[in-house]
Amino acid sequence: MPKHKLFELNKIIGRRIGSLKEEIEIATNVHLNPLYVIDLTDEIESLRWVTRIIKWILDRAIDGRQQLGVTRMRLELEDIKKFENMLHEKIQELEIELEDSITAREKEVLINEIDTLGCVLGHLLDLKSGGDEIQAIETSETNNNFHIIDKIVFSYNYPKH
Repeated sequence: MPKHKLFELNKIIGRRIGSLKEEIEIATNVHLNPLYVIDLTDEIESLRWVTRIIKWILDRAIDGRQQLGVTRMRLELEDIKKFENMLHEKIQELEIELEDSITAREKEVLINEIDTLGCVLGHLLDLKSGGDEIQAIETSETNNNFHIIDKIVFSYNYPKH
């Protein structure tokens, strides 16, 4: 059974957080610019926010799987769309904050956070490229259901003699 795309995205983000932690450790040991370390820490916090959202969506998805007549793929697509919309909303909020920000440092932090969330969206789109397959499968399922219904209706209206 293939894993949920958001689960896969969460693993990618987890690896990124791990590499950022290593980078912070190296930057701290080498005494690099403290603002660089702060930027890396901010990126980790942004990614942690993303992982909390993914966990929340996946937890709700597990609870909501009892719906009848809804395929697993359709539920996954709904989960992905919900997550994608949340990311877009967060980016819009940050862009508004960016317009209102006063200092160059504030702007830099917001730009970094927007870029981080944009990168997450990019990874999501890469994972969703398999979503075309899912939609094709669901379309096929729907068409098959219509053909079955047509056969039942036809055989009911025109019984064999």
